[in-house]
Amino acid sequence: MEKTATVPQTDERSRSARRLTRKQVQWIAGGTIVAIAAAYMILSAAQGSVAFYLTISELQQRGPQERRVRVSGFVVEDSIVWEPRDLDLQFQMVDDSGMLPVAHTGARPDMFRDGAELIVEGRLRQDGVFEATTLILKCPSKYEEAD
Repeated sequence: MEKTATVPQTDERSRSARRLTRKQVQWIAGGTIVAIAAAYMILSAAQGSVAFYLTISELQQRGPQERRVRVSGFVVEDSIVWEPRDLDLQFQMVDDSGMLPVAHTGARPDMFRDGAELIVEGRLRQDGVFEATTLILKCPSKYEEAD
């Protein structure tokens, strides 16, 4: 009796099961492109909306920049100049580190008054005036719950 060596036979199905089909490769490539594009858009949007908190003295030391920043402080008494026809608001704000002139064009917030605590978001101009694009007023203590 003759002995023959048996070679394991690999049929075509098992080989093709291990290889990706052209359609699967296209789906994987397309999914990768979509994921990269989505990540890029999320990172771009996040970088554009980032605003750093600075004190008034830190802002003035850095000087004028195009980067948007946020500064927290209080409205200086008798410094508010409001032109309702032009929607032009100018005032001084103060914190523990200094004083800052602020200009804002747009609607005047209802609770905006002397001594109000607020956060301004915008940029420092060449003339040293802070150009505020956003005014955020902190709630006055009269709305806080009594002890």
